[in-house]
Amino acid sequence: MAAYMLAKAGLKVCLLEAGYMYDPQKNVTQLKNPWDSPRRGASTKIRPFGDFDACYGGWSVEGEPYTKEAGTDWMWWRARMLGGRTNHWGRISLRFGPKDFKRKSIDGLGDDWPIGYEDVKPYYDRVDQLIGIFGTNEGLENDPDGFFLPPPKPRLHELFIKMRPDRLE
Repeated sequence: MAAYMLAKAGLKVCLLEAGYMYDPQKNVTQLKNPWDSPRRGASTKIRPFGDFDACYGGWSVEGEPYTKEAGTDWMWWRARMLGGRTNHWGRISLRFGPKDFKRKSIDGLGDDWPIGYEDVKPYYDRVDQLIGIFGTNEGLENDPDGFFLPPPKPRLHELFIKMRPDRLE
């Protein structure tokens, strides 16, 4: 997003991607049957969740400069592919809600942010419209509505469930 905004403002920007070339038309393996995978969907070093995840990367990437505080277990997933997390997220990107900015006031944990949801809402709206996010507006208190693309067509098993849920056992 920073590269986009700088280029849009007229600066010359060079953006380097880390990782493998990923072409969604050719490289999508999530919807294949396990027997269509040479490893039956098993994981590899660059695909820890096997063929059923669109991301190349993992919790630990050789040579990655990411570090964590000693004695903590908090990890961050590292996408290493052209397009990065956009592919990993499956075009679903949830907003923080009003309560997420004020957790200390609500439950005493962490700290309240110095800004609130209303401060960042215009930016969320712009990003939704720029990159295209799937979703539905539900009117939920802490899951803010946004600008969403229509949902993708249901997958076969979703159609079966919708047609005859009483026959699925």
